[in-house]
Amino acid sequence: MEEPKVDGEERRICEYILPKKKRRCKLLVKRGHRFCGEHSIYDENNTERIICPNDKKHTVLKSELNMHLKKCSARIIEAEYIKKDANAIVGETKYSEKIDRRATEEEICEVVHKVWECYENDVKKRMVVEQRKNELVEKTIEENPEMSSLKKKHLVQISSIIGHIEAAEVLPNTNTSCMFELGAGKGQLAFWITKAAPNGNYVLMDRSGCRGKFDKDAFRANPDLSWKRYRCSIEHMDLSKIDQLKNSTEILAICKHFCGSATDAGIRSLQNSGLKFNAALLIPCCHHKSRFAEYGGHEFLEKWKMNDEASFSALRYLASFATNGAVENEAAEGWKSIHSPLELGRRAKAILEVGRALWLESCGFETKVIEYVPPETSPENLLILALKPVKIASE
Repeated sequence: MEEPKVDGEERRICEYILPKKKRRCKLLVKRGHRFCGEHSIYDENNTERIICPNDKKHTVLKSELNMHLKKCSARIIEAEYIKKDANAIVGETKYSEKIDRRATEEEICEVVHKVWECYENDVKKRMVVEQRKNELVEKTIEENPEMSSLKKKHLVQISSIIGHIEAAEVLPNTNTSCMFELGAGKGQLAFWITKAAPNGNYVLMDRSGCRGKFDKDAFRANPDLSWKRYRCSIEHMDLSKIDQLKNSTEILAICKHFCGSATDAGIRSLQNSGLKFNAALLIPCCHHKSRFAEYGGHEFLEKWKMNDEASFSALRYLASFATNGAVENEAAEGWKSIHSPLELGRRAKAILEVGRALWLESCGFETKVIEYVPPETSPENLLILALKPVKIASE
């Protein structure tokens, strides 16, 4: 790679190889250094920079550590609603290994047959293919034909999500009802739900600092909107301490693309809250980041002899083929020659979601696992709809 020049002087770029991109970091380095500031921890002569104790994804100067910890966006803040690891078994994945172990080829081969049989004989009959639409979102899509494919993809998903909420008659549109969004991010999903249900209360939770791109839009459209954000990982959130939830008689929990074991912590938070959640609409993602210890659908896996770390690791690995752009290969060998890796990936994801759905049923919900958009729109296209029967919800 040709080194850049500044004012006629050759400047070196960082020597660190980015694992995912398989290329060097493009940041410039100081004269006499091999790495940029962020990657200087990989220099054998480094004595100044360390990995942040709050988050392994960034680093900090030793001399600035105390000051950094006070404002680090990944810190666990002190608040009444914070209870460390309240909804986790092992702990937040950010502070531990994100996977338990990697599956061997032998373990994968053994699970491939179980995945196929489990889906054919048990999971398939539980699956529902049903894409719905919301009039307001669809109108926006139709009126903006120049919209980018990425924006349209998100709106198609949101349209179907709100359509399912409307069909289930659980829109939070009264001053005693509330929507609680897990992993709210920029707030786009909640923003669109407020258009369909402007009179409800909205509580948004996200692990990162407020990235509320849509918060201002929501308040601009409805200045009297009841909308509150909390910065916290769901693993540490005691929902019984959130006033908006405590004061609501009907609560809809919702998440769109909640990553890995966070979904399990989210379900556990509903269990632990003691609050009146009458519905949950969950769209998990990143199954390859799920952890065996945190996963909640163990009873279903036990039924199909996959309730051990080795089998779960293989199941998690197979699930990744649904999202990693796997293509058919006539020259495939081993287990890949038995069944399509792409189809195995989709079936593995469905198995994991059915396990979670049955877990929710043990908590008193009635559930469906729904393919709410086609895989061409998003490979993360499974939705768990959980509803409390009217008698139970009103108790």
